Amino acid sequence: MGTKYTFGLAATQKVAVGGRFIQDHIIVVEPMEEAFGGSILVDNVPVLTQYGTYSVGGAILTYDGNGELPDKAASQWAKNIVHMQLPNDITLTVYRWGNYLDLRIQMLPLPGGQDGTCGNFNGMASDDTTQAIFERIGVRVGQGDMLFKNRAPIMFTEEMSEMLRTDCVADQLLASREHCQKDLHAAASTIQMNSCLYDFCFGMNEHA
Repeated sequence: MGTKYTFGLAATQKVAVGGRFIQDHIIVVEPMEEAFGGSILVDNVPVLTQYGTYSVGGAILTYDGNGELPDKAASQWAKNIVHMQLPNDITLTVYRWGNYLDLRIQMLPLPGGQDGTCGNFNGMASDDTTQAIFERIGVRVGQGDMLFKNRAPIMFTEEMSEMLRTDCVADQLLASREHCQKDLHAAASTIQMNSCLYDFCFGMNEHA
């Protein structure tokens, strides 16, 4: 979601973990400031309101101030880090800042495969482009697959609009439009369409 602190470009403001592998519990981590959530929740109930450890569904959550930062620019702030030791040897580390999150996922390829925004973990970077991922799993999370209580409103900022006008080359924009028109329902709004085009054009750009 775009914020004024990132000049309208994307920032992670909520992380959720759920599914059968943690016995259908849902773990949600939000930034520190109350205006951006301010909580760590399990099944919509706040937990770990201070440093400590919490276990649920085979997952162990440790909340402390210890850990190597993914972005050294954040070293000026106090560290509040959620370490999740999950089944299937998956480790998720969530760094809680005032109004956004950083995160690091460490895992091995899953039996039977996997797919998502980070790719399919088959060792071939060439099929992990945004376009290829969209073609495999779609443009938006299906309603039945949502882990969050509410779907975040789609926002399309002036900065994103400017990037789409000036930096998405014509051939790529045409391909993006064809794909988004196919994947989005006919009643999709202009903002939904532009957001899809933006993801398709710049999703592989770590600075977009």
